[in-house]
Amino acid sequence: MKKVLESVKHALDDTGALFGEGLQSATDLLKETLSNFYDVKNLTTEKLAVIANDLIALSPIIEKTGYRTKEINIGVSLPPKIVFHFEKFADISKEEIAEILKENDDKTILKVIVGTLTTADEFQSKLTLGNFKFSEIDIEVGVPPQVNVKLMNVPAS
Repeated sequence: MKKVLESVKHALDDTGALFGEGLQSATDLLKETLSNFYDVKNLTTEKLAVIANDLIALSPIIEKTGYRTKEINIGVSLPPKIVFHFEKFADISKEEIAEILKENDDKTILKVIVGTLTTADEFQSKLTLGNFKFSEIDIEVGVPPQVNVKLMNVPAS
């Protein structure tokens, strides 16, 4: 029993390190770009609406990369925030994604969102999921920006 507990603890430690590395990279990319293009330190509901409208307008292009906007949650609070929930519905090659981004080179926020999605997806592919199934990637635009990978427990059949 002690060996099993140690094994589980080791697996959790490894997963925690992996979470830190992959999600930190995605979150850092998101923070840096949002800070450069939108003044997120002084985020107001008006600025948040601009960001939300920009991302909503990009949804059809984002879908071409294999990720669908599943849901959008808007938090009208201090500070305001918006959470985009993306689900992966198709495996698109890195080359195809690069081509889509090249065709839309003028849309910097598109590069950031797709880069964040692919980084988070690569991260989750390194996990040993067991009964869990990759469900969605959430990108929270707020102070601070956040990226979450959601896993759902799927009962064994």
